Amino acid sequence: MNAQEIKELSSSYMEIWNAGKENLLNEFADDDLEVNYTHFEKTYNSISEYKAMLKQTHEFFPDLKISIKEIIPSENVRSATINWEYNGTHENGDLFGVEASGKNVAVQGMTVLKFQNGKVVEEKGIVDNLGLIMQLGAMG
Repeated sequence: MNAQEIKELSSSYMEIWNAGKENLLNEFADDDLEVNYTHFEKTYNSISEYKAMLKQTHEFFPDLKISIKEIIPSENVRSATINWEYNGTHENGDLFGVEASGKNVAVQGMTVLKFQNGKVVEEKGIVDNLGLIMQLGAMG
């Protein structure tokens, strides 16, 4: 894969974060996908496990929309770093001790994707959950 193909695959793959788009994993992820973000309690080791987590996220934020700010392919063109922001409305459930309030949030993060045979095999990253907590009103 060349740098442009990496950018296109990264952009298409990250659409999974948009509410209702988790089934894109079937198209862009390897069956043995491994996913971990610093705030996750565990590593997700399959598409089905990860889909369940995404559906839970979309339950909290049913209008969640991700915007890609920048995609930086690695020099060996086997991975990419993505700078992104998601926007959504906290409409359901208790999140960080805060009941759904209808508040709109904008949360930034970075993700590293690794590729093999034209599919994402690993996703790991960091999310500004402190910013999310503050926007939800969980911290004074």
